Amino acid sequence: MAQRLLCLLLCLAMLGGLLPPPAAALISLEEERKLGEEAYDQVMASIPLVDDPDIVDYVRGLAKRLEAYVPDKPFPFHIYVADVGVMNAFAIPGGYIFMYRGMITTLESEAELAGVLAHEMGHVWRRHLAHRMEKSTPTNIATLAGLLAGIILGGAVSPALGQAVTMGSVAGGVQQQLAFSREDEQEADWAAFKTMTAAGYPPQEMERSFQRIWKMENYMGGNTPVYLRTHPTGPQRMEAMANMARTWQGKALHYDNSEFLRIQTRLIALYDPEPQAEKVLNNRRLSDPNSPYPIYGLGLLNMRRHRYESALQFLERLGQLWPNNIYQIRAQGICLLMMGQDAKAEALLKRSMEMKPGDTDTMLALGQAYQRQGRLNDSAEVLRKLVAKDPENHAALYELGVSLGRLGQVGEASLYLGLAFIQRQNYRSAQYHLNRAVKNLADKPELQAKAQKALEQMDDRARHKQKRQAKEEEQRHNQYLRYEADQGRSVLPLIPAHPSGR
Repeated sequence: MAQRLLCLLLCLAMLGGLLPPPAAALISLEEERKLGEEAYDQVMASIPLVDDPDIVDYVRGLAKRLEAYVPDKPFPFHIYVADVGVMNAFAIPGGYIFMYRGMITTLESEAELAGVLAHEMGHVWRRHLAHRMEKSTPTNIATLAGLLAGIILGGAVSPALGQAVTMGSVAGGVQQQLAFSREDEQEADWAAFKTMTAAGYPPQEMERSFQRIWKMENYMGGNTPVYLRTHPTGPQRMEAMANMARTWQGKALHYDNSEFLRIQTRLIALYDPEPQAEKVLNNRRLSDPNSPYPIYGLGLLNMRRHRYESALQFLERLGQLWPNNIYQIRAQGICLLMMGQDAKAEALLKRSMEMKPGDTDTMLALGQAYQRQGRLNDSAEVLRKLVAKDPENHAALYELGVSLGRLGQVGEASLYLGLAFIQRQNYRSAQYHLNRAVKNLADKPELQAKAQKALEQMDDRARHKQKRQAKEEEQRHNQYLRYEADQGRSVLPLIPAHPSGR
């Protein structure tokens, strides 16, 4: 009874906006930023990301709308969608938030997703990880970053991967120190409640999303991913969240859930294992034959499998349910392009461009359609605009390089091909094309300097990767030394690969 009363009092304090400002952390904002960058580099080197422009733009757009209602942002938010099928999300120091595709495909509405995103933003706002770091044993930023990345990767991707990043037996103790407390979670819940209701979403949806997470955690029991266990749930927390929703006096705005359902369907069709995606989409089609989303998903899935005739049948059927819909028109145009029907594809893609100017997928496909028909100047024009809009789009960089090469513009073609191969992490090919660009762009000093800078940055990346690998090797060896010492055996020290010991 006392616990319930305490939850109710805390809930009322939250609703009244009585929560104090975040306590000052001993770790400075600059130290937290550096820590976040270190952890981010290690996570990004190991975790696959969703790079579909529709999906990424949607999640970042939702985060941007929520961010407008976060009262104090110690860092700008950087939002990523991880290509991992578990129901999870996490924030790391410095404002980096990773939303797993498994979370998006499990939730049922945009408001539920807004609740989870706003919760992770709350951890950043209240600087919870900075306060956890103060209480952890190691003080070295690089060590802390490695341990944090290892805990995240071990729970969300694979235990073996997490152990490779962490330093063995130290990680277990630090994991407990880095775990969010129940007070941290209550503060993040309150922050999410304030943020999402200010943005016009009903708080009941946040309660539903966390009920799903809690049920999954209970179902998995001891197999719950490690990082989920650093986000403690329980009856008291669920009750406090329910009380916030029940006692809320505001009015939710109407929101359209159709874009969430389209993005969720797109994630399933393009990123779930193909047999699983097919089963899910067929089941949804059986349960709601008039819904356009399973048909859209089956069209995309068949395109992913290169079954273009089947895909076209689904997309033509979709056209009856989604007349004059940009996403149906675009998908059908891309399907026709893959079937070699370039002129028909071009007509549909031009319609798509008129309906949504600047759409990434449309611009790329239209550039390819022009290229295949020998209209290389038209292709280069569209692709230049796309590269200016999205400089890291490896497909756009590559296709622009191909079009310019066929136009005889060797230097500039080599530049864009080199940049494309950097994005694909094919550094040998990138080096070849960028060196060729430097050699052939003497008459265009600005582009030549761009190629030279890309070469230098690529060398920095390679050195950083080599340094990280050496550090991981040393950490594994230290773990082995500790194990052998515990067994009463002695071993030779690790001989550094470099004479200097670096």
